[in-house]
Amino acid sequence: MKHRIALTPLVLALGIAATPAQAHDAWNEARGAGYAVVFGHDGKLEEYAPAKVKELVAVDAAGAPLKLAQTAAPGGVTFTVAGKPALVTLTYDNGFWTKTTEGQKNQPKNEVAGALSASHAIKFGKTVYAWGPAATRPRGQDLEIVPLGASAPVAGKPVEVQVLWQGKPLAGATVTRVVGGPEVSAQSDAAGKAALPALAGKQVISVSHKQDLKNDLQADVLSTSANLVFVAQ
Repeated sequence: MKHRIALTPLVLALGIAATPAQAHDAWNEARGAGYAVVFGHDGKLEEYAPAKVKELVAVDAAGAPLKLAQTAAPGGVTFTVAGKPALVTLTYDNGFWTKTTEGQKNQPKNEVAGALSASHAIKFGKTVYAWGPAATRPRGQDLEIVPLGASAPVAGKPVEVQVLWQGKPLAGATVTRVVGGPEVSAQSDAAGKAALPALAGKQVISVSHKQDLKNDLQADVLSTSANLVFVAQ
């Protein structure tokens, strides 16, 4: 599996924002004159090592890449974009988590005495800032949620999406709205497609996928998650 690592170490002024409810997640959002990568769960944001942000990509309404300027410091990542982004994607590597009789340790399995099992957690974020054809194009993330409509979602109508795993439709995935109203889920069909009702305001849709790792000394499972962040009218 490929992970593009294209950034210099990147950083964030933490603030209050709505966060996905079920598990830790990472995404990007507008902050003042710029943007920030945020990480957290259960309504709380957390500081993180800037090196965990492996890639940020911004594109304009035509899908052309825009230049990013990042700032890194202990605590997180902020960035600015030259131009008006229609879409910004994120790859966030949350590292290895090894289960022991004394709890979880943020280290590879082969570095932990008495390790029981371990996972490698990678998170993919996608935020839509302006709707159009660029929002409906796959961005090449290992796990991603692709909107199937180029128009801004409207409250009361379904948001149709497709879940892709390494570029191919992922059937049977649980797609969940974790921010923006009562939690609601749908299963992706054979074509990786699912639909969820939209409510007015900020919405975060999330999906996760696990894959067993064979002959890997560091982890037994690759645990990935992806989100789609947008505002419904």
